[in-house]
Amino acid sequence: MTPRPGKLALSLLFAFSVAASAEEAAAAPATGLSTSGQVGTNGASGSARGNGPQSSGFELPERVYGGNAISALMPLQVGFVNYMPKVRLGFQYDRQLFKQHWAYVGVAALFDRGDYRTFNESFCGLGASSSTCGKGTVAGIDAWAGWAYKFYLQEYPWLVPIARVGAGGGWWKYPKLSGTRLQALESSWSLSARGGGGVRLFLLEDLAIGLDLNLVIGFTRSKKRELAKETERFSRFLLGMEILPLIVEYRF
Repeated sequence: MTPRPGKLALSLLFAFSVAASAEEAAAAPATGLSTSGQVGTNGASGSARGNGPQSSGFELPERVYGGNAISALMPLQVGFVNYMPKVRLGFQYDRQLFKQHWAYVGVAALFDRGDYRTFNESFCGLGASSSTCGKGTVAGIDAWAGWAYKFYLQEYPWLVPIARVGAGGGWWKYPKLSGTRLQALESSWSLSARGGGGVRLFLLEDLAIGLDLNLVIGFTRSKKRELAKETERFSRFLLGMEILPLIVEYRF
């Protein structure tokens, strides 16, 4: 028979061991992982589920940042009535005036390639030789300014519809082939009113993509000099559209 003091010592040692094990389990860091499994005739199967923080992935911004914006606008415009150089590569600066009201200014480079048919002329005007009526490069510049109203959608702050109105003008030079003028048309300048709108989709608080569609109504003034004739200047009605599906806007 074990003496009474020995029994007491064994009891105290057992109690101390249980308490130490419980304290160690409580101090162990939580892994945020729960497991489950089962064993059957086809083998063992199990699953693990994380209870810790998880990545939410990409989220659209809850607000749009900045009262200034710089936009890259491209790539084209179309003349329905009268000629407009097709390729239009521009930059625009917007400044917030009050709430949804903004003012903007912009400048663009104009490019195209064509011959007298492209420019709506009935003939070249510089002789019968086909070499005098070939295709060449049109180059010019365009500038504009106006006012825009940018809507605020409380439920969708990352989506910004825009209505705008403005005015602008441009100038472009018609082709020179083989280093000399081989087209009857020399140059044109234009004045126009522009109205339309667009939309911006903000992927970040300060960066968006979008599109613009603007109707252009105005006139052009052209300079023309046919073979062995005096220089002629004439005006034409202008109706066209700016189609700008490739826009990157940065706000700051």
